[in-house]
Amino acid sequence: MKRLVFLAVTALASIPLSAQVVTDDFDKFIQEENASFDKFIDDANKEFIEFLRHPWKKAEAKKPVERHTKPEPPKPVIYDEQKHPEDTPPVELTIKDILNQTTIEGQQRPTVEVKNVDQLTFDKPTPKAQPQPKPTPKPTVIVAKQNTPTIIGGNTPKAEPAKPQATPVKPQPVAPKAEPKTPAKPQTTPVKPQPRPKAKPAMQSSLQKEFYPSVAINYCNTKLYIDASMKGVINITSSQECAVADGYEALCRSNYKPLIANCQQAQKDFRLNDWGVFLFVKTAAEALCNDENSCIVMQQFLLNELGYRAKMARRGDRNQLLLFVATDCMVYGHPYFTKEGLNYYNINGTEACTFYMCNQDSKKAKTPVAMRLNNVPALNSGVVSRQRTNKAGNVSVSVNVSKSLMDFYASMPQCDYGVYAKAPVAGSLAQEVLGTLRPLVQGKSEVDAANLLLNFVQTGFKYATDEEQFGFEKPFFVEELFYYPACDCEDRSVLFGWLVRELLGLDVVYLDYPNHIATAVQFKGDVKGDFLTVDGKRYTVCDPTYIGASIGMTMPNLRSAGVSILRY
Repeated sequence: MKRLVFLAVTALASIPLSAQVVTDDFDKFIQEENASFDKFIDDANKEFIEFLRHPWKKAEAKKPVERHTKPEPPKPVIYDEQKHPEDTPPVELTIKDILNQTTIEGQQRPTVEVKNVDQLTFDKPTPKAQPQPKPTPKPTVIVAKQNTPTIIGGNTPKAEPAKPQATPVKPQPVAPKAEPKTPAKPQTTPVKPQPRPKAKPAMQSSLQKEFYPSVAINYCNTKLYIDASMKGVINITSSQECAVADGYEALCRSNYKPLIANCQQAQKDFRLNDWGVFLFVKTAAEALCNDENSCIVMQQFLLNELGYRAKMARRGDRNQLLLFVATDCMVYGHPYFTKEGLNYYNINGTEACTFYMCNQDSKKAKTPVAMRLNNVPALNSGVVSRQRTNKAGNVSVSVNVSKSLMDFYASMPQCDYGVYAKAPVAGSLAQEVLGTLRPLVQGKSEVDAANLLLNFVQTGFKYATDEEQFGFEKPFFVEELFYYPACDCEDRSVLFGWLVRELLGLDVVYLDYPNHIATAVQFKGDVKGDFLTVDGKRYTVCDPTYIGASIGMTMPNLRSAGVSILRY
């Protein structure tokens, strides 16, 4: 019995000793993990942090590239048959140059690189990036035609005896056929119409559910939750080098990986492009920081960790940090500098200033922020209903537009025209628009179908210049034409080009006049009217802002003007 009691007492006495051993082992494990964590941080960021502590170089800012504006007419041009009779002989327009994805207006311009210099300087801004001149002038010629351009009437276009050459459009779901000889086999066209967009159901992201520890943010009218571990980690009262470096180092040593995971989750769940990720980072940093300078440092840190090229700078005239972000295309209205062939823009400001900047980049910063959209962001909060009806009242389209998607588009700075012309369209809105118009063009000739779409865009949307509506130039994505009360010539051209490609399966180029933008369509049949020749192919003028004019009609004051071709 005594032996049993002795064993029991011995066992109980050993419990605290065992617990102490376990505790010591756990503490040792934590210390080793922290040491390993610190070593990782040192290996990855120590060099960059040390460069941040060195004196920053002076940069003299120039004025930003002005917003890409056109002196648009205060009112749209109305077709006048007396001034522009139906039997006016068609002309071939003179082409000044042809711009495409590789020679686009906003392609990053080659400039002197900024490397290992005592002073950084901005490139001299230009109103528009110019490609290498490849003029292909064509003289204005008069081409005799037996048929003259057909006038769009008030009712649905009818087959008229004066249009015998119009090629019938076959009643197929996406790609109308131009030639009756091969009804069973689709004819190849330069640009195939995209498959009919399918609306995806609104998804519930894990970021829309509150968790601990988290903080709520408002991302484009959508309430989301992000990890709060980095809240208040830094408080930068000075914009001097050492203070910034200390703040960056504190972020490196913080528990930042959950927030990086939030950024990546948002990109995946909401199908965000790089601009969308930048906007998410900016919104998150504003929620987690208590002062503007800390917010800038956190933005650069997060963007660099995500692989994007971003650089901080200190204003020369005040205790304020700026953030410059590299983009893949021209951004208008914001100061910039060029390094290694990329333009870095001060997205948050428009004022030119002198500043100081660390010349060294984080080794994690590898890619510019892409402004172009490969997917429509899945932002579906605050849906509003809109209706657009042509003047005759026989073509009417009702759609639902996402307010959060409009907020996302409104956040984007003005970019190259191709960003808007090539952007996909939200699946639900695309279904509503194309589903309404497709039955109206089925069975019609190319001419009649194109005229119906042209008249819908000409008379179904109120015209206003961007200056009147916003006070600044704002190109539209297709969805925005249905959301905002009015639109201008470039917006109408984007919409008409999309409709022609989707419903008729025809190639479209954009006509960039000195003070106007229109379109031209490569029809399969022999279509009458003003035209131009691009790579040996005939494109017929279609102007969505020449109200009441049919295809093949150019505004009288532009018939002899040279035009640049935009191909996307």
